[in-house]
Order: sequence, then C-alpha cells, then structure tokens
Amino acid sequence: MKLSALVHHLDSVGTYNFSDVEITGITNDSRKVRPGCIFVAIKGYKTDGHNFIKKSLESGAQAIVSEERFSLNQEIPQIIVCNTRKALSSLSCCFYNNPSQKINVVGVTGTNGKTTTTFLTKSVIEKAGYEAGLIGTINYQVGKKIIPAQETTPESVELQRLIAEMVEAKIKFAVMEVSSHSAIQHRIENINFKTAVFTNITTEHMDYHKTISNYMDAKVELFRNLTKDSFAILNADDESSEYFADRTSAKILWYGIKNNADIKAEICRESTSNIMIKLNYSGREIDMKIPFMGLHNVYNSLASVASAISLGFELDIIKAGIETAPVVPGRLEAVPCKRGFNVVVDYAHTPHALETVLHSLKNLVKGRILLVFGCGGDRDKEKRSMMGKVADENSDIFWLTNDNPRSEDPLNIIEDIKAGIKPGRIFYIQKNRRTAIEEALAEAKSDDLVLIAGKGHEKHQIIKDTIIPFDDREVVKKILSNNSDI
Repeated sequence: MKLSALVHHLDSVGTYNFSDVEITGITNDSRKVRPGCIFVAIKGYKTDGHNFIKKSLESGAQAIVSEERFSLNQEIPQIIVCNTRKALSSLSCCFYNNPSQKINVVGVTGTNGKTTTTFLTKSVIEKAGYEAGLIGTINYQVGKKIIPAQETTPESVELQRLIAEMVEAKIKFAVMEVSSHSAIQHRIENINFKTAVFTNITTEHMDYHKTISNYMDAKVELFRNLTKDSFAILNADDESSEYFADRTSAKILWYGIKNNADIKAEICRESTSNIMIKLNYSGREIDMKIPFMGLHNVYNSLASVASAISLGFELDIIKAGIETAPVVPGRLEAVPCKRGFNVVVDYAHTPHALETVLHSLKNLVKGRILLVFGCGGDRDKEKRSMMGKVADENSDIFWLTNDNPRSEDPLNIIEDIKAGIKPGRIFYIQKNRRTAIEEALAEAKSDDLVLIAGKGHEKHQIIKDTIIPFDDREVVKKILSNNSDI
C-alpha cells in the first residue's frame, strides 16, 4: 500500500521528506521492523519507542511516525502526530482494510468473567453451525490456528491483523476480551463492535489507572463508541451498569438474577460439576444446565445468553451451546484426584474474584477449604492486604506463596498480604509455590477441597528476569502421582 493512502487521514502536525513509498507492514516494535515497514514510535509505560528510531532505520524502516521530529541521516519520510497510539490504530485499520466492518465482533469487558463469557459465547456460535474467532487472556484463535496470548487484548496492529485473518478465512464472528489498558491506549478505537458486554467492576489495575473512576472510564470507552444498531449487554445486578447505560447510544439488553432484567435466571440446584437454572426471556422459560460451578458462572452464562440473543440466535441453540461448552482452562478447573478430596485451580487474582470463588465453594464443600495463593509483583500493591482479608474470612486453612513475584522480593509481597489477616490467625508461609501446593495436598482429608488460586491457565512463573515453566495443574498431577501418601 502506498504511504499516501495510509497517512492521508492522520491528524498530522508536520510531514518531512515525504515520498509516496510502498509500505509492506506496520509495527511499533523495532525488533519486528523489516524493509518496507512504517515504524510507529510509541511512548510506552516503561520504554519510549522514540529511542529506537535509529534501530528501526537500520532494519529497513521505510517511514517513521512519531510525536517528535528527529534529525535523520537519510531522506526517510517522517510524519509527526500528537498521539502515536491513535495513529497506530488508524494506520493498522487502513492497512488491513477495516476488517471489523466485515465480521460480527463481540467485545467483553469487566474486571472478572471476561474469559469464561467469551468461551461460552464462542460455544453458542459454534453450536449454531458457524466458526468463531477468539481473542483473549488464554490464547488467540483463528480457525484451527492457536496463538498463545501475550496480553488480554493485543496492540492495535496485531488486533487488526488477527481480525483480517478471520475475515480472509471466511469466519463470520469474532469474540474478544477488552481490557481497560487496551481501551485507554486506543487499541480498540477502530474496531466496529456489533455487541459489547459488561460483566462487573471491582478494584483492579490501580497501579496504572490510579482511581476507580479512571478505571471505569477506561471500561466505558467500549460502550461510548457503539452505534445505535449495536447492542450493549449490561449486568442488572451490578450498580456500575447504570454508568455504562448512560454513556451509550446502543440498544441495551439487561441480564441478572436479583433485579429486573430482560434475561433472568433462577438457580434451582448446584453441585461441584454444574448448576441447574430456569432461564426467563421474552415470556419464555427454559431449564438450562450450566456445566460449571459457582454463582459467578451463572452471571457469565447469562451475559453469553444475552450476547447470543443480540446476534440473532434462537434460545434452543443458545441452551445447547451453553450446556456443551468446553472446560475453560484455569477457571475453576478440577484436577483429577482419587484421594477422597477435590482439587481446583482458578485464575482468581483479585479480592473480588477470590471472594466470589470461595463463597461459591463454601456451599458445595462438605469438608474444609484449603487455599494456596499469592499476589503478583510489580502490580496493584493495594489489593494485597485485601486478598489476605478474603483468605482469612473465607477459607479454613491457607498458604501464602509466590505468584509471579517479578522484580519484587517474594517475602515483601507476603508481608503485604499478611497486613489484611487478623492477629492470631493460623496460616502457613511457603514462598516455594510447588512446596506450598504439596503441603496443602498432604493436609487435605476426605471431603476437603484444595483451591490453588491466582495463576489458572498460566504455564510459567516470572521470578526476576527469569521465566520458569510452572503450571499449577501439572504440578498437582505430578505430586499426586509421585506421592502415594497424599
């Protein structure tokens, strides 16, 4: 594509050395620059892309988009803009020929429940006989192609490329998680969403957003840009939903259990493997079996039902899609155990998520709840004591251990968690996560449940600058197979 066709719509404040060169790619990562690329210099959270302009030129960059003018040793086109993140989003949309206009995109945002809601929605779409692409925390899926996810919502250039691949593969639907970071960083700015789903809001990412108000404003961006022909799916039982409703022009579908809603559920029976509900929509009542445990998964299922209705699917197809949904990796995922107790791995890494999971399990477990968890380093220090308080109040025995400590001292993280635990409470500190899991499994007795929280589907641990293979599920399996005393 010619440079002029890409940049004519940019709100540039200056253009230098312009020539209408052929552009073969776009990137904001100097390591990915190839001859013919535009390099977009972004001022990131930790690094500034402007410091890598020289490197990008050495790798063959054909043009530079930046927020500052640089003296270059060669006559390379340089376009100056006020916001390179917005420019990257706009350029990527144009380069990939606005792919989201040719596919039904469902975006799911909220603090908790995004991954499960996208998996359930994808299951319904596939039960209706269509293929659905997926973009989220666990992986990105385009047909049979599965790409490990680096972040929940990728950078705009990768996002547009993935959607373009789905269009090329003749996939009609894309379901994606929308993080607060992606909204505020303009990654989703040029995506046309058919449906936007809100799950819930609790405190998270305060290290980045600083205030809950900023966090909510980031989330609401998804809804603010919806057209009148789009749908906003809102949780009637979350008081924050009114904030979203007031800031969208889309048609609204409400879902819930307690309050009035378009799609409503009554819980009939719960077990450690499923939940039976009566689903009410538009004067029709049907029985539905949700193949997961936990009240929060009733809400996730209702959000998926509502999004599927917005896409035009019939209730019988929706019911079948929910009831046959696959296990969501690391979301209340049971690990096989034949020792008389249960073992569950969950991604819960926020106070609200951990409390929700523990509350759900309390009603289902005859024995004790044994909890193993930690908190991530270089992230949200404010939530650590809250996590300790939740563990103190909702589990019988718990172990404080490593999560992904990153650059922090694991014992300092544990000290922060301890601040929320009542004096005199008995608990264990074991910074080696494998040993903590082993100790919890050794302590478990008949009818107990061991919950290993915080990492869920993750297959590694980040300690300083080292990434170590570590999968809670595989660790449990190995401990159980190697130790007949457990």
